[in-house]
Order: sequence, then C-alpha cells, then structure tokens
Amino acid sequence: MKFTTVLLFMFAAHIAHSTEIVAHRGASGAAPENTVAAFKLAWELGADACELDLHLTADGKIAILHDKDTERTTGVLMRVADSTLDDLRTLDAGAWKNVKYQGEKIPTLAESLATLPVGTQRFFLEIKCGPEVVPALTEELEDWKPRAAQLCIIAFSEAVAVESKKALPWLKVYRLSSEQTKDKEPVDLTALIEKTKAQGLDGLDLGSKWLWSAAMVKRVKEAGLEIYAWTINDPVQAKQLADLGVDGITTDEPALLKSALGR
Repeated sequence: MKFTTVLLFMFAAHIAHSTEIVAHRGASGAAPENTVAAFKLAWELGADACELDLHLTADGKIAILHDKDTERTTGVLMRVADSTLDDLRTLDAGAWKNVKYQGEKIPTLAESLATLPVGTQRFFLEIKCGPEVVPALTEELEDWKPRAAQLCIIAFSEAVAVESKKALPWLKVYRLSSEQTKDKEPVDLTALIEKTKAQGLDGLDLGSKWLWSAAMVKRVKEAGLEIYAWTINDPVQAKQLADLGVDGITTDEPALLKSALGR
C-alpha cells in the first residue's frame, strides 16, 4: 500500500512539473501588462512562457497591447488600427500600474522577443486583430526559424489561426475558445476538436469556465492535440488542472502557480 501511495505521489508530481506555466501578458499581476518590464519580471520569476497580445498599426507595424485602443493602459485614447507605431510609443504604458513603471512604452514585437532567454522558455503570440497582420508577422519572425520551438501563435479567430498556420507552418498554432459563443450558446467541444484537427492546428487553449474533467482532457489529447487553460490565478484550480494533465496554464501570477505546483 505504501509503495502504491509513493508511486501515485510521484506521478502527480511529474504531471505538475510538466505543466507549462504561461505568464499572462507577462507577469501582469505585478507589472504593467504587455510591457518589456512585465516580460522580464516573468522570466525572473521562473515562468515557462509569456503570453503577449499583438495588433497591426496604421503603418503596417506590430504593436504589443491587448485592447483595440490605448485608453485603459495609458489614459490617452488612440485607436491602434488608426495610429502609427511611433505615435503609440509616445504614450506611457506603465504609470497606470505603479509609478515605478512610469515611462514604460508600448513595445514592439522585436523588443518583446528580445527578452526571451535562449533555451526552452517560449512566447505565446496572441493575434488580437484580423489576418491582415499575418504578412507583417511572417516577415518579423523569419529570423526566428532556428528558435521555432520557443514561439507559438494563439488566436480566437478561426480565420486568423488557419492563415497563421498556412503562412508559418514551422510554428505551433493553438485555437483559443471560451465555453460559450458570442450568442451565449455552449461551444460544441466535439466539433471544435474535429475542426481544429482538420485545419492542421496543434491544440486548444480553453477558458477557465469550461467544464474541465479528466475525460475532457483525454478527448483532446486522443485527437492528437495539445490542451492549455486560461486565465487561472487560483492555486487550487491550477493544481486540479495540472492533475488532469493539461499541457499548460496561463496566469497573471506565475510565481504563485509555480509554488502551487510544487516547482
């Protein structure tokens, strides 16, 4: 009996250890989201990965921020699609979080990726706009082919995910999904799995409100897909998901989850 207990403990510990901890918009619990400061802090805290959000600007460049406009994180209203990258970078994207981050700019993709240590850690690049950004993204990522394992793309939009995989077949692409459609109807997991697989995508990144279970995780993995969960800040829920065998968990608090998973 004791031997069996030890084996079960070791198995659970292995699952927790193999669960990738993804810092949501960087270490956004403590630092201003989607900034170089947030990404650097996440790496310092031992995150396995960082997630960032990207938009295409009016001059065809890529800006790193979540919203369609800058008001929430800078206090100044500029619509990203109608602004140049240079104009966006005149804004202060750090002071809203803490005065010590005053002067943090909206970063470029290159600045963000430059924080990534060489090794096994990686960036999840969430495309927040439409497929029109894919050509610019493809050009910017060309030099990253030797480090392909350190990047992946995530997107809610089916069109964006498919177009990204077509243009960047050397990168993993995961489909994001909430548990409900915009019309508040339940998302059909079976149909989502089948479509994701048929489109040649690599996995699903699902919201915390799905009815998570061992059977659900098994279904996704048996289809040959990876499975990730977002955005989890509760240590108990994180441990439960790790024990179910999810491949990764996105969180605002990477240090807290790292501790919860015994890392």
